[in-house]
Amino acid sequence: MKFVPKQADAKVNISKTHPLIEMAWLAGGLFLLIALVYLTLTLMTGWLVKHMPLEAEVWLGKKILMDEPGTPSPVLEKRLKTLIASLPPDSPLHQYKFSVHILKTDKVNAVALPGGTIVVFSGLLKEVGSENELSMILAHELGHYAHRDHLKRLGKGIVLGALSWVLFRNSSQPLLFSFISGLDARYSQSQEEKADLWGLDLLYKRYGHVGGATDFFERLLIKAKAKKFEYLLASHPYPGKRIKKIIQRAKEKGYPIYPTQPLGEDIKRILKGVANEKKK
Repeated sequence: MKFVPKQADAKVNISKTHPLIEMAWLAGGLFLLIALVYLTLTLMTGWLVKHMPLEAEVWLGKKILMDEPGTPSPVLEKRLKTLIASLPPDSPLHQYKFSVHILKTDKVNAVALPGGTIVVFSGLLKEVGSENELSMILAHELGHYAHRDHLKRLGKGIVLGALSWVLFRNSSQPLLFSFISGLDARYSQSQEEKADLWGLDLLYKRYGHVGGATDFFERLLIKAKAKKFEYLLASHPYPGKRIKKIIQRAKEKGYPIYPTQPLGEDIKRILKGVANEKKK
């Protein structure tokens, strides 16, 4: 039988699917792959940091402090020790040698570093109105240590940086980080909310009531109302949501609310020093 070749159809190399649809499938598959890899690495990181020895964590914390440690604050450390004394004797937090540093910046934040160093930004201190508020903030940071959030975030940061470099090098990093930040934000917001509730319980143990637990967040809420949508991808939950959860927890636990204690003169001197330096 003689083979008779046929002329190929002119459309043989033309896809029957619209190019935009094919691109959407490819993009969706790529981002799904990134999400799966990210979630897998997150689970692995969570397991690894749970078993990290304290010696390794302290070493890591010292390396981080070499960059921008701030100034050690015996005044804040004194208040932190009072909170720690309220913890049960079997609390694993007693293994840490905690310290508190003040970092001069207008940002309103505080950070729990590996090894037991809490860095409080001076911009946050300026927002605090009572000893109870300050205790709630420090208790919140201790909550991160109790849940080992400080190590989980650090581990994920390293993973994300390596993943971005391997997959996209420098050209597409903004695209990758904008996608992954949405996943990471909700995870971080969950950590923040749990630390709030853990801190609330410690605040009650310290004072016998939870007065001032939401004052700081109520102050932030006034400023945040015009920027509500910015919190959708932020690491910290919207202040209104935090207040609601704290109040709900206080009602469930039956925590009373009494008047707060005014800031001590030692804290006021710190705030005055920060204000004077800013004027210079």
